[in-house]
Amino acid sequence: MAKSLCGTALLLTCWTLAGCGGSSETGFGNASSTSLGPTPTQDVSFVLTDMPAGEVSTPTKIKEAGTDEISVVLGGRIDAGAADPFQPGQLAFMISQLPDEGHGEGDPEHADNCPFCKRKLENAPRAIVQFKGPDGGILEGDARQTLGLEKGDVVYVTGMAQYNPAVNTVMVNATGVFRKSAH
Repeated sequence: MAKSLCGTALLLTCWTLAGCGGSSETGFGNASSTSLGPTPTQDVSFVLTDMPAGEVSTPTKIKEAGTDEISVVLGGRIDAGAADPFQPGQLAFMISQLPDEGHGEGDPEHADNCPFCKRKLENAPRAIVQFKGPDGGILEGDARQTLGLEKGDVVYVTGMAQYNPAVNTVMVNATGVFRKSAH
């Protein structure tokens, strides 16, 4: 229970630090899309149709790189624990680190059952992904509808990332998102 409350408090702190002022909240509507391609309500300028080229980073790799802003392809799962990973009224969401490739492959429950994987993923920083406009402000909208995303999706995000040690979070100024799979 305490872990859940601590995680929720951290998430709320991260959203506050990420900036949520000035935008109005919007309803989420019916945002369940099973298509991996864009729908008519999606902004295709941010939705990537192919896996981005380049080495895939994790939030842990970005943390280990230091606090400088770096260009990345960041892989992760849209998840914020018990909290909603989508920032209301903004094109922003949170992702968690994926389990290491090859370890427990084919077993979706492996990370929950393997003590090593579970500890590693719990200690990994999360990443807040934000799509910003020319003025530097987070774009308004619903990432679920605009980008065709759902909680639990595995995504690869392109953009500039920077680790914030004060909140153990990676901040990503995103330029694109590729949805590899639905949960």
